[in-house]
Amino acid sequence: MSADIKIIKDPEVAKLLADDTRRRILHMLRHKEMSPADLAKALNKNYSSIQHHLNQLIGAGLVTQTREEKVRNMIQPYYHATAHRFIISYSLSESLQKDDEYAQYQDAVLRNMIPGLGIFNVDVPDAKKARTLSLIRKCVDAERRAFEEVVERQSDPGTLEKQVQRPLLQLMTHITLAKDREHAAAIQELTQLLDI
Repeated sequence: MSADIKIIKDPEVAKLLADDTRRRILHMLRHKEMSPADLAKALNKNYSSIQHHLNQLIGAGLVTQTREEKVRNMIQPYYHATAHRFIISYSLSESLQKDDEYAQYQDAVLRNMIPGLGIFNVDVPDAKKARTLSLIRKCVDAERRAFEEVVERQSDPGTLEKQVQRPLLQLMTHITLAKDREHAAAIQELTQLLDI
């Protein structure tokens, strides 16, 4: 059984998640156990490529072998993620920004949030995009920092059902953020800027 949340504090492990194939493998293995052959088929990749990525994820402690099964006279291993959710520690942000691949991945995620606002019927004019991106970055960083702080404050998370733990984590994160004046100011400016 995997843990619910794992905070990644090793920069080398965090860099592994800048690769799309590894992120997709990890995403699939968070939901069910799969063999390398299953992953290769689902991701339309060759077996050796999948095995290479799996070995990196296993070495980083993000994936573990759960069982073996005999298939046509061959032993087929099955794997599962070691947590349901992986969070890259906020404290790694500065050091990881020096890694081009990781920095480009993070920047692309934040930039894609601006057109993504369209699904909420929010259109950001070109003249406001740079400031909007800056405020989004502040808010996301503050939320990541607060969530990580809350997760690390838990004394025995295994005693709660997921249906209780998840809303409690959200509530405690909101309470932590309510004390953060910079976050509140960024949210207020973003609300006015986007006219929501």
